[in-house]
Amino acid sequence: MNFKFSELVSQIIKGLKSYFEKNQIEVNENFYEELMNKLNIELSKPFNEQIFTPTQILNDYIKDALKEDLKITPHELGSELNNSLILWGIEKAKYFDDKSI
Repeated sequence: MNFKFSELVSQIIKGLKSYFEKNQIEVNENFYEELMNKLNIELSKPFNEQIFTPTQILNDYIKDALKEDLKITPHELGSELNNSLILWGIEKAKYFDDKSI
């Protein structure tokens, strides 16, 4: 797997912090550490073992931790994240395409 999921995770956290700041949503720093851990666990798995997308992980975690159903989209977290998610999707598609040969 050539994709650097650590960069994707960092962009998610950075974008979410910015989103929360703009929308005056306060969380403790532990919130971000736990989210980063959940993202790292899922995204470090081989593509065929990943069950959730980064956006699903993010929104499920927010719903559980904050008891809020915000349904944040990648667009709301910045263009860098949007681009990284597209690259993640391309890498995942390539992985499955290579497996079908």
